[in-house]
Amino acid sequence: MIFSNLIYRIVFLKKKKFLFLFLFASIIDSIFALLAVYSLVPVIDFMSTQRSTVLNEALSFYFNFISYFGIPFTLINSLVIFLSLTIFSSLIAVFLFYVSRQFSYSIVYELRSWALYKFYGQGLTFINSYSFGIMQNTFEREINKVADAVFSVFQLLSVTIFTLLMISFSMELSSLMTLIILVSFGFLGFFSLFIGNKISLLSEVTVSTANKLSSKLYNPLLNAKNILSFARQDWAYKTHKNAFNIHVKAALKSQTLAFTLPELFKTLSLLIAILALFYSISRGESLTLLLATLAVFIRLLPKIANFTEAYARIKEALPSINQYSMLFPKSKKNINNLNKKVIKNFISSISLDNISFSYPSRENVLTNINIDIKKNSFVSFVGSSGSGKTTCSDIILGLYKPTLGSISIDDCPLDKIDTISYLDLVGYVQQDTILLDGSIRENLLWANPKASIDDMWDSLSLVSIDKFVKSLPTGIDSLVGERGVALSGGQKQRIALALALVRKPQILILDEVTSALDHESEIIIRQSLKSLSHKLTIISVTHRASMAEHSDMIYVFEKGSIVESGTYKELIESNKAFLNNVGSN
Repeated sequence: MIFSNLIYRIVFLKKKKFLFLFLFASIIDSIFALLAVYSLVPVIDFMSTQRSTVLNEALSFYFNFISYFGIPFTLINSLVIFLSLTIFSSLIAVFLFYVSRQFSYSIVYELRSWALYKFYGQGLTFINSYSFGIMQNTFEREINKVADAVFSVFQLLSVTIFTLLMISFSMELSSLMTLIILVSFGFLGFFSLFIGNKISLLSEVTVSTANKLSSKLYNPLLNAKNILSFARQDWAYKTHKNAFNIHVKAALKSQTLAFTLPELFKTLSLLIAILALFYSISRGESLTLLLATLAVFIRLLPKIANFTEAYARIKEALPSINQYSMLFPKSKKNINNLNKKVIKNFISSISLDNISFSYPSRENVLTNINIDIKKNSFVSFVGSSGSGKTTCSDIILGLYKPTLGSISIDDCPLDKIDTISYLDLVGYVQQDTILLDGSIRENLLWANPKASIDDMWDSLSLVSIDKFVKSLPTGIDSLVGERGVALSGGQKQRIALALALVRKPQILILDEVTSALDHESEIIIRQSLKSLSHKLTIISVTHRASMAEHSDMIYVFEKGSIVESGTYKELIESNKAFLNNVGSN
């Protein structure tokens, strides 16, 4: 049922044009392949010492065709017709191959685009609930398997059309030999069902080990700095080696069995056809017609091999299909902004009413949070690591949905607001800044595709990095390196803040933007925020008292609850939780 729904959604709703073109090419290919075999039979008859007396009846269509064009029935003419049709049939086969690949790639695109749509749309809770290895392996390997399985269904249909045409002709030549071969193929088909189920079972292990292999390979690569600084290169190598060996052991079993099935079917089919030929000869049937029937099945063998290969691919892909459907389900409960309110401005306030939140693996991350953030105010969330302040800012961003309670923007529940229109009003800077592998200009345009060159320089000026950028040999077109490695930590963080500001946000959310910076860089960012204060709404998540000094209101988080709130001066004078939950200046 899952596979059927997937085929309907991907092919019949999205790719009908490719399907019809593929089926048309398959029918044309089958017809010309049949004509090529038709034209071979007279050649066999001319070369046979026993000329068939029933040939005219079996090939009435062929003789009528050449008579219509006034072509004499000779060996030379028969050879010319056979060679011409064979060449044309090969050209049609090339066309079918091209259409098939185009159809196959279009299926891959639809599967991947849907997966991306669901990946981002299901939110941060979903994304964080699966390891990067599973996601990476699904996008890199399993989606291709699913696409192959979907295409294989229509390949089975194409082969069936070809087979029916060929068998209908072979029945005219020798019904006895054809029936023997078909009955034998039926027994082989039942045997294939058993092997197919075994392939699916082995493939489940293959997918599982592929997920683990992906995780063991890419997670160390993503944490290369830690690997190098701890001198754990040998650990990364051995971890990958062990995971690779386990995966190969599993993959070899399923892949070998999947390869064996069509090879076995092809070999047994040839043996059956030859045995059926000798048996039919012993029953006194015409040698010419029997050789022609054998020629039909020899022409059919590659298609039969394709049929069993397609069947094996489908069985091998079933675990991949299950994983794909689990990660990217058909349900529309996510990313559905239809009939939601589009907002163009932030007017009055952000309100969090009795917000509670739990992760699937961790409860009570936030408990009964009540916050009211007025427009153009400067608010700070302060607390030690794990206190819940970052999770609270993520809920304001809409990355997480509260377990209990509600969040409203200008008295409208956030879950009833069009997400994109809301986030267009927001600038966000996180602690672990990652810049695109491109120029400073490209990064700024990524943040705001409509930004003018003046907008870019204004945003760089606001964070006091414009002079540095101008001093570079290629200025704003200087490359930042992959993940911003060509810049220092302070420079990278200031450019990240410029990316948020070039969006001209009405709400600016900063998550520990100075936690890893030197004192000088922190002072520059503090001055930038002070200059922006009361010009836009600022929400700063920090564990440093200095970063909260100019706030209009400070909320102190501790173990998922707000234990204290007030101005910087009020909290200092109270000498309570605030001073216990922040670092020094």
